Amino acid sequence: MKDRLYVLGLALICAAALASCAGNRPVLRAEPVPHGPPADTGAEPVPQSAPTGVPESPESVKAMYAVIQRVKQNSPEIKKYFLLDEDSNIIVKADLTEGGDEFEVMYDLKNARSHSGVKAPVEVGFAVVNKRTADIKQDSLQWSMGEDAAGLLLGFDDNYQAAWERHFEVFAKYGAKVTFFVQGELDAFCTAALAQGHDVGYHSLHHLNLTKVSPEVFFEETLSAVDGFRQQGIPLRAFAYPYGLWEPWMEEELAKVFKIRRGYGVTFRVYDGAAIRKGYISSKAIDNLLYKHEEDFEAIITIMFRTIKFIGGESILPLTTHDISDTADWGIMPHRLEYVLQTAKDLKLRFYRYGDFF
Repeated sequence: MKDRLYVLGLALICAAALASCAGNRPVLRAEPVPHGPPADTGAEPVPQSAPTGVPESPESVKAMYAVIQRVKQNSPEIKKYFLLDEDSNIIVKADLTEGGDEFEVMYDLKNARSHSGVKAPVEVGFAVVNKRTADIKQDSLQWSMGEDAAGLLLGFDDNYQAAWERHFEVFAKYGAKVTFFVQGELDAFCTAALAQGHDVGYHSLHHLNLTKVSPEVFFEETLSAVDGFRQQGIPLRAFAYPYGLWEPWMEEELAKVFKIRRGYGVTFRVYDGAAIRKGYISSKAIDNLLYKHEEDFEAIITIMFRTIKFIGGESILPLTTHDISDTADWGIMPHRLEYVLQTAKDLKLRFYRYGDFF
């Protein structure tokens, strides 16, 4: 029964793939991946090859099975990428050519499963579509995760030094190195964080909306305290804009002082080291107020982390939160923090600090 439901779930993915075959591959949008297999209705299983208006030739059949074998090997030579649908669901795909035909591969990371009892996914279902004939085939691959450069760029904002320091042991438990974007003047926390192997960035003097202040106040808020930090050995390589808000002229000025300037939002974005070193990135929020239910929080963390690991290479996901508290809207619950760190460890993701890129 489980295998039957799994096939039904993949069949729904194929329907989305067929829709995308109607025209050119979209740049930023795709049909949504279903949220799991439907309930068993007692109907007959969906055929694994959908009928089309273009007859299959022996050559196209041979090409299809050659593509399936390539996908099952999960070679790094297959360049995977992700799209976001209209509901911001993450869609992982690849494009292949075989026998003169073009093929689209859709991976079902959401329902990846393990038969060995470990948390890390092992079996990943996929659907392959021949774009010319619209023929669809489904199969699965065995995903063996090794060490690579995929990882997290985890940051904490504002002035919750006491809460952050109370959780130093939690970070150490998972081997996690993070960056604390502090506001205000230098204090003892900064030295303590560096001693633990973490990094310290700057988040302004009073956390004002910098787009609403005069240039004089802007420079006071962003630069007046920097020399005091650096004279005490706190490098402050990165700056996080309060509320994630800025104007182009601010980027020009802060680029003279900070190697990285960081924005803030809710969109899933992935960078590599070269893109980060260009100077500006946006970080995805994982605060409590965005995820009222545990299953929603765990689902988004799982699919994001699986995606960057599955795409591979130097795929780096910036994430940001604030306090570490069960009650704070702008913060992360302690058990959620451990879920983030444990999931990263299970998937063998690296923990990056902002200073690691310079």
